[in-house]
Amino acid sequence: MGEKVFDLGIPKRGAKSESMKTCLIHEKAIERMSDRLGAFSEKVRILACSEDGTLTDQTSGEVVTPDAFDIVYGSGEIFTAKFGKVFFNLLADGPGIDWFQSSAAGLDHPALAALCEKSGQYTTTHTQAEAMAEWVLWQALDWLKLGPVHRAQKADHKWRKLLQREIMGSNWLIVGFGSIGEAVGRRVKALGGHVTGLRRTPEASPSADRVLPMSDLDTLLPEADIVLLCLPLTDESSGLANAGFFSRMKSDALFMNVGRGGLVDEDALVEALEAGRPSYAALDVTVTEPLPDDHAFWDHEKISLTPHDSPVTAGTIARADATFLDNLERYLSGQPLRNLV
Repeated sequence: MGEKVFDLGIPKRGAKSESMKTCLIHEKAIERMSDRLGAFSEKVRILACSEDGTLTDQTSGEVVTPDAFDIVYGSGEIFTAKFGKVFFNLLADGPGIDWFQSSAAGLDHPALAALCEKSGQYTTTHTQAEAMAEWVLWQALDWLKLGPVHRAQKADHKWRKLLQREIMGSNWLIVGFGSIGEAVGRRVKALGGHVTGLRRTPEASPSADRVLPMSDLDTLLPEADIVLLCLPLTDESSGLANAGFFSRMKSDALFMNVGRGGLVDEDALVEALEAGRPSYAALDVTVTEPLPDDHAFWDHEKISLTPHDSPVTAGTIARADATFLDNLERYLSGQPLRNLV
């Protein structure tokens, strides 16, 4: 516990002037952006939030309890289990917020939805798309190149050549063709794959060979070698990937989900994999997170599983910080904010 003051190049001063805006940022994010935040020192009073919720004024060095937050940056640190609870409780019980900048793309997290309601302006980011697209390519290539089989052969000291598949010429069905889907589509097309994107309002995109309405899903599933879910979780999309969905997939197809765990009927997926349709699944999200110790996914040989960390890269963090700083400049100069909900 205790205050923490960073060197932002801000001269030490006393009480906040009436014209200055109060900005709440996690102390780790302040440390990352310390060389750039000083440029706003005449207009913004930076409050560093520690892991235990202590707020330290970066100009006076004092621990404070503000009457209002003009600006709050919800950097990636708010999604850690320990600090997330402290942060969301602090804001839920605290004063109103004029502008909240989220480092997430969506609003299906209940706490973020509540903050959106509480904030005068709420902005998101799409900075996770590049990292998530790389995760998708990693999983797809590992499956196409028989990574699990190669690793098993190595463990058994077996030297046997395997007939593998390529992205070149493969058919991809990307369900939910927003920023993440388009980032995947660009990469797949660059490697010679064929991309069909599905979205509620179809619009032509250079990242896909075709973009079609969601109503075409059932007819397109049997054509796809790789099916990827990039959808947000809504009442309409909940349980989208159910027994009927999997029964329409090819027996040698790959199913992937980087959207939300609730998009998938997990029992139906396990049964479908046991029945051989699809052949494999790669998941970065699950219905319950963290995944319970006794869950069937842990030891299933036909499932590749990661702990919802596909967007967790240094690049994602840097892009999110840059988005916040750009919007901060816009906010202070009265310009429209980017990615306004």
